[in-house]
Amino acid sequence: MKKATLRDLAFLAICVALSLVVKRIISPVTNGLTDFFRIPGGSTAAGFSLAFLIIGKRIAPFPFAATVMSLVQALLALALGFSGYQGALAIFSYVAPGLLIDGLSLILKQQHPLFCFVAGILSCIVSAVISNLLVFHLAGISLLLWLLLAALSGALGGLLAQLVSSRLQKAVGRFAMQKPKPEDAGKEN
Repeated sequence: MKKATLRDLAFLAICVALSLVVKRIISPVTNGLTDFFRIPGGSTAAGFSLAFLIIGKRIAPFPFAATVMSLVQALLALALGFSGYQGALAIFSYVAPGLLIDGLSLILKQQHPLFCFVAGILSCIVSAVISNLLVFHLAGISLLLWLLLAALSGALGGLLAQLVSSRLQKAVGRFAMQKPKPEDAGKEN
């Protein structure tokens, strides 16, 4: 594992911001779909939000990158009033997926083809279970349907994370390999 550079931290900050924005954009759509089944829609939007934690972990793979991002995300959500019914307990539902992604990266390396997919599914299910324990208290078929929708959302978010992070790694790799030529050092733009 490597230490975090300033570029890594800036990229992680962008991932945190995008994660919060994506969740705010997708949540109304998923709420409209899940209202029909009388279940909360947050877990169905979480997969796309959590995809940015996975992307950040793959691009800047220092220890606890996903946990740090999820903690910052939780604090921002609390400060901006995005925590919903959970209030201050939202820290648990935000940080647990980050811990899970970091733990999974110890078992299944970030560059493994299944890492994003598995991390997306498991982190979304963990987030849904914690939200259910803290707020919703669903049971039976409603809980099963909610967890299945969370798993589907996590799978789609994981596939998106795989696609985006693979392309970003190529772009970042090309950018990092380009060094200025000595004869260009004195030239101005």
